[in-house]
Amino acid sequence: MKNLVILGAGGLAREVYDLANYCYGNDPDFKIRGFLSDGLSNIESYGYPPVLSTVNGYEIKQDDVFVSGIGNVMDRKKVVEIILKKGGQFINLIHPSVVISPSVRLGTGIAIKAFNVLASNVIIGDFTFLQSSTICGHDVKIGNFCHVNSFSFFAGCVTVDDLVTINAGTRIVQSKHIGQGSVIGMGSVVIKDVPGGVKVFGNPARIIDE
Repeated sequence: MKNLVILGAGGLAREVYDLANYCYGNDPDFKIRGFLSDGLSNIESYGYPPVLSTVNGYEIKQDDVFVSGIGNVMDRKKVVEIILKKGGQFINLIHPSVVISPSVRLGTGIAIKAFNVLASNVIIGDFTFLQSSTICGHDVKIGNFCHVNSFSFFAGCVTVDDLVTINAGTRIVQSKHIGQGSVIGMGSVVIKDVPGGVKVFGNPARIIDE
């Protein structure tokens, strides 16, 4: 038996709950126990399981496994590290519709929603979230604790460092590098390398905040 505990209790956590049901809904040995959150939540009013505890206050049970439902990458990293220090085990959630080359390498604690395509030799780092309909061309590397929103496209050999947020509809041309902690605005077309720690937006993408 595996009892899934979802970190967070906001909108993304509800999406993760639904993704888990797509992945394991027919498995009698898999159960979603509920959510962990340090903030107030009305998630039960939407028909979802309860918030079990705060993150720090939760005592891990023998059959517990975890996945993150936290969108903010810095908050995700902080909470995941708390659970890891407690000895928690993370699993991957990958929608059955995802197309994955046999040469792809996947990290731990990732979530990949419907209709993604991961081409030859793609690498997805630990605790990264790919929203629906993202396409990664050959040899794309996406780091740890990244968040990629829907309808994003990565041409071949793009490299994305850790803790990057890529918003919906982004296009990144071949072999570009996205530096650690940067944010790519919705609908941007990235034709140059992006340094770490900046926000870019537009077509072509330009730095709007450092």
